[in-house]
Amino acid sequence: MQVALVTALIYFLISVIYFHLPWSIRFPVYEKAPQLNRALMLGGYKVMNSWDQLALFGKDVKIPVPGNARGDFVYGGFPKQEGFRLIGRTKELHNRGYVVGYSDAMKNPLWVSYRLFDVPKLSSGKRPSGFKVDTRTKSAVHHNDYTHSGYDRGHMAPNYGIATRYGPDAQLETFLMSNVIPQTPEVNRGLWKNLEMLTAKRYGRYFSEVWVITGPVFQDPVEKLDSGVKVPGQYYKIMIDEQGDELRVLAFLVEKDCPPYTRIRKRLVSIDEIETLTGLDFFPDLSEEEQIELETDAAGRIWPWIRPMLRYQFKGRTN
Repeated sequence: MQVALVTALIYFLISVIYFHLPWSIRFPVYEKAPQLNRALMLGGYKVMNSWDQLALFGKDVKIPVPGNARGDFVYGGFPKQEGFRLIGRTKELHNRGYVVGYSDAMKNPLWVSYRLFDVPKLSSGKRPSGFKVDTRTKSAVHHNDYTHSGYDRGHMAPNYGIATRYGPDAQLETFLMSNVIPQTPEVNRGLWKNLEMLTAKRYGRYFSEVWVITGPVFQDPVEKLDSGVKVPGQYYKIMIDEQGDELRVLAFLVEKDCPPYTRIRKRLVSIDEIETLTGLDFFPDLSEEEQIELETDAAGRIWPWIRPMLRYQFKGRTN
């Protein structure tokens, strides 16, 4: 038992040290012993990601809770466009569990907004095998428009999060192509999925409820698939949570070629940065002063959920 414990501690220590080494030092290991490199990187990543989720240090971005800003799917009003030159005008598409601001010009949603909340049991139905054309859109993007493109059909309103809160009919609506952007498989199945599950399984349960706004970032010159679907260079996600009498936010910006084993905390940015890149104005129903306080600075940590989880387990549901 002691030998196993000491061995595990040594492995974690070496993994953390290796994880922080510069690429120039790690490259020979990657080249000559790729399995060892992967094991050490994965071990270091898991340790550091667990440390980040403790969130013992770092500031939160927060303000006093504003009045009348809560909505079924959005907090502080749906995003407003500040320009149409590149992305065209958006059309609001309302679904059972989320709302989309869709651009036929880009053949992408520009923003998707939804709310996750605590439920007695996190259960979801079987995942559909394919995506459907949204007949409310003029571009009518098809499932096959992504086939052999090298990109995943990346959900914006997540299958699991919506299914566990709104039921099977709402889950099916997450497979509308109006809820999809081209995402690199490495990000879609890695960091992005981890962030979605953190929100669905932790934040949306132990904090009673959270609101999310998420979408793509396009950069000139805009790449496009053979089908004409525009390919974003980055993806953003903004989270909003009421904690007592305070409102707090997190904002993430993830590049499409984000390196593997990237810690979620390392992609925290200010909401102002996302607004500049997207041409969207978030929280338009809040006062100018409230927007400035929420949007100017980046959070210094992701939200700690261990203590709320323990309180939840001992005292029951949060709402």
